[in-house]
Amino acid sequence: MIITPLLASLALPYALVLMSPGPNLFVVLRVAVEPSWYRSLSIAAGIASGATVACYLAAIGTSTLGTFGDLNLWASLLLSSILLYSAWRLIQHPARRQGSQSLSPETFHVRLFGLGLATALSNPLSIPFFASFYLAEPGFRTASGNAVVCAVIFLMAMLWFTAVGVLVSVSSIRSTEAKWCQKARYILAIAMGTFALKLLYETSV
Repeated sequence: MIITPLLASLALPYALVLMSPGPNLFVVLRVAVEPSWYRSLSIAAGIASGATVACYLAAIGTSTLGTFGDLNLWASLLLSSILLYSAWRLIQHPARRQGSQSLSPETFHVRLFGLGLATALSNPLSIPFFASFYLAEPGFRTASGNAVVCAVIFLMAMLWFTAVGVLVSVSSIRSTEAKWCQKARYILAIAMGTFALKLLYETSV
């Protein structure tokens, strides 16, 4: 039955991946610090789309898994740059962040979507994770099986990161004292920077 291996080999492990602290979660939290449901939807859609593309690439590349080494290297460098830049923007004075506010709403949300897409695609763990599923369940490498898997990945990522973004953006958190919010910004920025530096270190060794 198709549901059993899909749940056991993909959905349950991927749910644990989604809930684990990582670049996708950091970027969602960073965007949700400045509350807006539309911002959360844009970044969640970008991450979900990136995860789906990574899943598709894993499906067509499992036969040449050994060629992912250089790709993972460049992906790690790109992801580290995204996280470090996002951390820097997060702790900047509000007046210095006004540049993004001058953009039209459509352009701004496209940029958020692009940020989520780039973050998910540059995560060096994404393609190996999905490739391990396809190697364990070769029956899903068919066009129909791949479509089902990609749909599950998109829905899981979209629902999870939207829920996280909206939860952080609720009015109770939005009305928290400014001093507490500033501390939260620094804590998140430090976490993102630490993750980025750890990724660079692991890439260099």
